[in-house]
Amino acid sequence: MDRQKRRLAAAFLLLSLGGCSTQMFNAAHPNKFSPPTPYATWSPMKGSRLISAKDCQTLLPKTFGKNELSLAELIDIALQNNPSTKQTWAQARSAAGVYGQSLSDYFPNIQFDGSYIRTRGSTPGLQGTITSPTSTTSQTAATFPSSGVITSYQTNVSPDILVTYTLLDFGARSSIAEIARQALYYADLTHNQQIQTVLQIVMNDYYYYLYQSSVLHSDEANLENAQASLDAANQRFALGLAALGDVAQARTQFLQSKITLTNQKQAVENAFAQLAVDLGVPANIPFRVQPMPEKVEATPVLASIDALVELAQSQRQDFLAAQANVCSKVAGVQYAKSQRYPLFNGSFDIGRTWYKWDVTDGYHFAGEISVTFPLFAGFYYTNGIRKAKADLETARAQMLQSELVVIQNVTTSHMGVKTAADNLQFSEEYLKAAELEFDIELKSYKAGTATILNVLSAQSSLADARSKKAGAEFQWFSSLAALAYATGSLCFDTLCLQPEEASCD
Repeated sequence: MDRQKRRLAAAFLLLSLGGCSTQMFNAAHPNKFSPPTPYATWSPMKGSRLISAKDCQTLLPKTFGKNELSLAELIDIALQNNPSTKQTWAQARSAAGVYGQSLSDYFPNIQFDGSYIRTRGSTPGLQGTITSPTSTTSQTAATFPSSGVITSYQTNVSPDILVTYTLLDFGARSSIAEIARQALYYADLTHNQQIQTVLQIVMNDYYYYLYQSSVLHSDEANLENAQASLDAANQRFALGLAALGDVAQARTQFLQSKITLTNQKQAVENAFAQLAVDLGVPANIPFRVQPMPEKVEATPVLASIDALVELAQSQRQDFLAAQANVCSKVAGVQYAKSQRYPLFNGSFDIGRTWYKWDVTDGYHFAGEISVTFPLFAGFYYTNGIRKAKADLETARAQMLQSELVVIQNVTTSHMGVKTAADNLQFSEEYLKAAELEFDIELKSYKAGTATILNVLSAQSSLADARSKKAGAEFQWFSSLAALAYATGSLCFDTLCLQPEEASCD
């Protein structure tokens, strides 16, 4: 029986060593997880698998890739798939967990401590005579030989419950909870701001992609104009009414238009890829978006800059997050000051012990109230207060900087909307004038009353007018998005924190 137990113990030891041998080897040779030389790349070992984007699920509507997607649908897709909002959301959840942990000091800490002890002991056997009384007057004697070794077993079971609680800490507990609470607000508001940032990015990407597509259509029209100019030059040259130089100049302009069109196709593809990335969708998945409206009306009716600044101060989530950071630092100063005061703790321990084959003496308990008073720690707590106050001043300066940036954004975006409206109006007039000029010059050249230089100049002006028209439309929509972002108006009502909720003492 003992031999079998020894075999089982040896097998268990071998299995334990086998399971630990890999970790022991890794601990002794960690360099195998790093590149072998400065000029070599690192490759995963056999059996290892790196997590890639294929492991992440992309949430897309069922009609994705079939119908044209509106801006609202693109925003909805981005809010579900953009990695940046997922990161800030996870960070906010983490901050919520930290805040929940900070509240645990308000409750007693209850722990269970139990033990089960099984002991085996042995003593040498004894040889002698034992007498036992058989009556009040006689005794019976017996002689026992030596028994070698006497083995004994004992079992000890001891469950205990320990309760500890902070009785008085002069505000340290509440300060820690306030720091965590304001840090949670900061994370929440940062997430709200990131949502607004994603909205603005998607809007800009959408309009920029439409802008590049509009420029592509303009380049296609420019190529048609260049072809018409080249055909007119070839026709007049065939009739002997124009020199070969006219054909050469028209052909040069035609080839330049082809190169511009080719490069613009790449620009459209780049804009599409950027839109897909900001949506959180792989760029190799095709989809279509709704085109720009045929007629864009630019009639801005804006409030005053002061009114928009006031609106931004109550809705810009990054500015409110800066306020929450200040509140957190204020609580940090209070916590640093509380460290100089005594700390009162209370504890109570109750339990019972059972001995097998023996009688227990009942339960046991112990109560304690302790006080910790920092007398001298090498100016540690004094310097902690200085650091907390410096951190508070830093947070206040950051909040001031954030407010200045908010006012700057509102001011520039307010002017940007007005400028975009004027540019859109002027670009439409410019395009009409350029189209008329090109038609006149081309007809005049065919009639022999104008030179090829007049045609090519009008053609260049028309191409520039088309480009400026597309740019003015993009500037108009992007300026509106910039103003909404600057004032914090892109956030939803459920996400906008009111200023009184972000205040602190």
